[in-house]
Amino acid sequence: MKAMTNYKGYVLQRGTSPIDGKPFVVIMTMKTTNRKTGDMVQVWILRDDVNPVEAIATGDDYSICGNCSHRKQPDGTRSCYVNVGQAPLSIWKAYKRGTYGKLSDLTAEMLQGRKIRWGAYGDPSLVSPILFATINEHAAGHTGYTHQWREPWAQWCKGLFQASCDGMADYLDASAHGWQTFAVIPKGSQAYSGKLCPATAENSQAQCASCSLCDGAKADIFVEAHGSGAKYVTASR
Repeated sequence: MKAMTNYKGYVLQRGTSPIDGKPFVVIMTMKTTNRKTGDMVQVWILRDDVNPVEAIATGDDYSICGNCSHRKQPDGTRSCYVNVGQAPLSIWKAYKRGTYGKLSDLTAEMLQGRKIRWGAYGDPSLVSPILFATINEHAAGHTGYTHQWREPWAQWCKGLFQASCDGMADYLDASAHGWQTFAVIPKGSQAYSGKLCPATAENSQAQCASCSLCDGAKADIFVEAHGSGAKYVTASR
């Protein structure tokens, strides 16, 4: 059955985090102004009960980010490139207002020819693997990254998402266990794995929507730290 309304976003899933048992929500938004990714469908994993700005301040983002080293540290630094006061907060507020459609409102036609960015914020390993497969089969491709690649419950992501690595030890461990990897390195430092993300190369016009190397199956990729937290990314991470 076709949807009566094309919403700006859709609530795909609500659940409890395998990380700490707290509630989370998965929301898909259909449009973006992100120059790096290009025209990709974006999937956000957020705490259901706490807005993302507050979640970072209180540490409640642990539920949806887990052991990611780019979360806010005890000294107050945070190297994550996502500014949660912008899109994530806006999306969470829209969700609480009830402005997004339901999963049943989403049709295959809406995804045809589109690529999906699983985890514009939050770790996509929390997404139901059945939900991922059902939605992804209608899309033209996807990207995704998980810091939870060591967790038993996240093993379904192997071959589908890149293992996020924060140093040579992570890279060697993930590679030994069959993962394609994604690493964030300090700007100007020596890369230890794979290819530079084409969308971040100097003077490049490439976008994730036209690349899709980060689909968990093709290659090891690295990117130089970017965003407001880039200065906190160190070689020791």
